[in-house]
Amino acid sequence: MAKIKIKKKDTSPKAPKKTIKIKKPNIKFSKPNFKKIIASKGFKTFVIVLGAIAVFILVDLFVQYLNNGYSVAVVNGTRISTNEYHKRLESSYGPTIASQLIDETLIELEAKKAGYTISKEEIDVRLNEIIESIGGDEAYQAALAANNITESDLITQLKLDLLARKIIEPTLEYTEDDVKAFFDQYSKVIFPNESEVLEEGEKLDYELYKEKTLDIYIQQQVENGKYTWLESLRSDYKIQDNSTAKPTYGILSATINIFKNILNEANSNETEDIQTEE
Repeated sequence: MAKIKIKKKDTSPKAPKKTIKIKKPNIKFSKPNFKKIIASKGFKTFVIVLGAIAVFILVDLFVQYLNNGYSVAVVNGTRISTNEYHKRLESSYGPTIASQLIDETLIELEAKKAGYTISKEEIDVRLNEIIESIGGDEAYQAALAANNITESDLITQLKLDLLARKIIEPTLEYTEDDVKAFFDQYSKVIFPNESEVLEEGEKLDYELYKEKTLDIYIQQQVENGKYTWLESLRSDYKIQDNSTAKPTYGILSATINIFKNILNEANSNETEDIQTEE
């Protein structure tokens, strides 16, 4: 039979537990003396260096601004000035652009005199016609980019074209036979999609496309007559073209022009009021 060993209890007295006390370090933090720091030589040197760096950065940015803002191009650091660019443009295209701007001003003045305005709806109709004829919005945006113009530029041109049409259209003389002959000659150009599906020898029905043909015919006649009309207007207006001649000066010319414009504005408002009453 196996023997079982019984462990005897330790009856010897235990040593008392020792308590270890750790003293906290008496560390005192003093507030930094900012006045003393600011007055120190090292801080002043730091501020001077920082200020010099800031000034250097600003000068560098200013030089970049001059290079970019007043340059049409920079070649290996050599600046081609915008002023030189404008001089070259002005000498090459100045008179042409000035003539176009004069014509546009003449149209606006004549339209104002006649009381013609262009509504947003009229602009939208023409704009949608252009987008549809080009082939959709994507093709339209591509056409704007290719011609380096914005939609705002196009809308301005459409407004001028519509104003010119309102002025010139009443002076046009044509018959329905003229419109029919125009359709017979240019129907394939005006309606290319419709003409493509025609069988050989078949022609588009004029009556179905009469309204659209008339609109395009009038547009063409207006464009044909616009040059002659604008040339006749130039003799009625006092025009000073500084692109082709040196500017002229007169005593109180600016003041006289201001009063003339005010009187013309007042007369045009009176005319509009009379037309409204009628």
